[in-house]
Amino acid sequence: MKQSENNPPRVVLGFFRWYCNPALREEIEGDLTERFHYYSERYRQNKAKWLFTKEVLLLFRPTIIGNIYHLTNNSSIMTVQNKRLMLILAAVPTILLIPLIAMQFSNGVDWKILDFVIMGILLLGTGLLCELVLRKVKSTKGRIILCGAVLFSFLLIWAELAVGIFGTPFAGH
Repeated sequence: MKQSENNPPRVVLGFFRWYCNPALREEIEGDLTERFHYYSERYRQNKAKWLFTKEVLLLFRPTIIGNIYHLTNNSSIMTVQNKRLMLILAAVPTILLIPLIAMQFSNGVDWKILDFVIMGILLLGTGLLCELVLRKVKSTKGRIILCGAVLFSFLLIWAELAVGIFGTPFAGH
């Protein structure tokens, strides 16, 4: 086996290094690397990479991220807009962890990878559209109306995909 094949996936490790609090990074990265090598010995290389990726994604939570100021290259204080954007970007995978965890304990939740992708796109799109409205629209009334319309649209699309309230071909029966 080549030496490069026995290393954790670079992209996933880079993502971990980006979001992890610098004070915790070295210790947690060492533990993750040890677990990857354990998985590499026990399973096929692809399965070891997927398990490593899963563990990195499960660590993506506020206690590990800590102070979010280290996530920017700029040492100045983040603006309110950037804080909201970081919150949106952190909230999407956190929300997607709910069905992932529920699938481990219940047969009633049966999401496929496509379900996670579609819901991730919906959540991210909704959050980014609301952020765009908040950045571009100056009046409070306009912000409330437009963000309400975006959220209402999100809920309608979600309901249609989940149970098919309108009976379109996209209904999730």
